[in-house]
Amino acid sequence: GGGSSKDLPSLPLEYEWVKDVAEKNENSWIAIRKKMPKAAIDAIRRATVKLQDVLYTRNPRLVREHIEVAIEENRAGEGPSGKAIRESGEFADKLEAYEKERETEREKELEEARQEIEDYDLDAALAATRTGIAQTGFGRGHPLERTKRRLFVKVLLRRARAFDALGDKEACAAELQRVLRAEPQNAEGKQLLAALAVPPPSASSPSAPASAEASAAGGAAVAPGTAGASGASGALGAVAAAVASAAMPALLGAAAGGEAFSDRKTKAKASAADDDLDDDDDDDEGVDHSSTSQLLSAAGEYMRKNDYQGALEIYGYAKNRTKVWDSALTELKVLSNRSLCLQRCRGRLPELIAACNEALTRMAALKREPDFGGMSEEMLLKMQSACLSRRGNAYMQQRKAEEGNRDLAEVRTLLARVEALEAQTRPALAG
Repeated sequence: GGGSSKDLPSLPLEYEWVKDVAEKNENSWIAIRKKMPKAAIDAIRRATVKLQDVLYTRNPRLVREHIEVAIEENRAGEGPSGKAIRESGEFADKLEAYEKERETEREKELEEARQEIEDYDLDAALAATRTGIAQTGFGRGHPLERTKRRLFVKVLLRRARAFDALGDKEACAAELQRVLRAEPQNAEGKQLLAALAVPPPSASSPSAPASAEASAAGGAAVAPGTAGASGASGALGAVAAAVASAAMPALLGAAAGGEAFSDRKTKAKASAADDDLDDDDDDDEGVDHSSTSQLLSAAGEYMRKNDYQGALEIYGYAKNRTKVWDSALTELKVLSNRSLCLQRCRGRLPELIAACNEALTRMAALKREPDFGGMSEEMLLKMQSACLSRRGNAYMQQRKAEEGNRDLAEVRTLLARVEALEAQTRPALAG
């Protein structure tokens, strides 16, 4: 009984008056929500999907910016619902709180790392006789410890030479004392430290004693200033000069045989003490590369403790430093276990795929050899299946389904071949 349509009150924009067919009265009206056109529904759906995509980024700044856009679209009737916008704001609040919590944790971890570095005593860790917590870790004869100690001593000797050149004898002696604490039998450190007690020779002092020694040893006199050809200064320069002077008789003897002056000059420089610590690291030849098995044992121990990053570093060191492997199986173990460590370390998919490619390339080369590089075909196929499986899973995580499925299909083929080989070698059942 509302009367005609002219008598009906106004409604919000989203509602409209329609006749109530359930009533017998012809002028019965009911207010219902308007039906949205398909175009409006599609616009709202697209706007909601955009809001969802932004939420998936888990970036609170982007979420806040898109919420403003969603509010304007909602006012125009083509945006996400008010509930969706409100929940998006709550999600942004949680993301910001989580970021603050993570930042606090990172600062705490950095502070702990800085404190650990400040408390770490490198001299005590590399000393010949270790006490306290320095006794933990690898033994003094382990290849890693020997490498660290060699580099540590090399840097200290260079610093000692620099302090001597600056005229700071106390700092020079302190560095040499650190050298001898790490390597008590370091001949160069002992010699240089002893030289600090000898006053440096004066620039105006005659060179007759040195010339006399050279004449007695090699039958020729050394020209003044030759002993300082190495360029060293101070007390350590005196040691270098002595070394160069001792080398001159042989050089002069070679000159008598017709050797060119440029060759003599080159050999004189090569005999100077300053060349003991060049940047080429030629003393790597002194490293015992035959201890590959010790490195692999140490890496295996790291893996048993779930320290895959540490094991990865050792495998990488062994791979780069070993020029000749004792067997193809050892080489493949290193390559395969590197890929396993990278698989266990999150966020390193490109490195994992590269490591698997390197291992698979080497395996393909071994398969072309008549005896499979001294390995059994069964073992080679198993290792190849493991690397293919890791690479396939990495491709899947990168959303490269085609490459991943191809690798996984090849794994199934190889495993079937392994099963066939095992069946051939399996003894027949009695009866």
